[in-house]
Amino acid sequence: MAIGDIIVGVDIGASKISLVVGEVNNFNQIEVICNTTKKSDGIQKDKIVDETKLGEAILSTIEEAEKEINMKINSAYITIPGKYVTIVQNSVTREAKDKYSGISQKDVSNALMHAKDISIPEGKQLIDVITENFKLDDGRYVENPIGAFSSSFTLNAELILADKEYIKSITNIFRKLNISIDGMVPIILAEKNLILTDNERKKCTMLIDIGAQNTDVGIFDGDKFVYTDSIPVGGQNITNDIAIVLNISYEEAEKLKKQ
Repeated sequence: MAIGDIIVGVDIGASKISLVVGEVNNFNQIEVICNTTKKSDGIQKDKIVDETKLGEAILSTIEEAEKEINMKINSAYITIPGKYVTIVQNSVTREAKDKYSGISQKDVSNALMHAKDISIPEGKQLIDVITENFKLDDGRYVENPIGAFSSSFTLNAELILADKEYIKSITNIFRKLNISIDGMVPIILAEKNLILTDNERKKCTMLIDIGAQNTDVGIFDGDKFVYTDSIPVGGQNITNDIAIVLNISYEEAEKLKKQ
């Protein structure tokens, strides 16, 4: 990232579209300069049922953000529900090309390429590779091995696979909006650094995100992304149950739930 770079994130939910615009500041941190939310339609239980309506909601959110920041948005990172995500653990051991010069960027890039070389199940597609850590030949674990003097190293990584049909649908929507997709991020993984403390990141932790129609679950074992999925029950189900049991309106039940 360079100072002044603009990064856009779009969270696509069943009840709303949330968009955040960040700018890289002088401290190489992403500073939020815009945050907008619009009601959404077109998704039921994490399934896209109307691409046109969903596209209109996304476009409305983007246009509002563009007015606020006074610039054109051309690309964005988007979230993907855990329901469509599969995590595959993979380890690759590689020899350093020149152990006397230290592990190079090219050595690491080659290891990443080999880590991606797996048999991908039918209907799935690789969307990201997350490096967990690197193990040097002396047994030490490091986050960044570049420059370390080691004859070999092992890359431990998580490969993020996603449902092809969902990716096809969401890509088609953004293509019609003339917005490029910079990357797709599992929603729980996107929330990890915002929610977990440094101490919690060292433990085995579960994150639960209760949405309107679904609940996303993610499990982290330290830095390792172990599991994610979606449960087809959310806040709207709770509101409906309260309304039925107490024989009150949906609006009254929603207020009671929030209280």
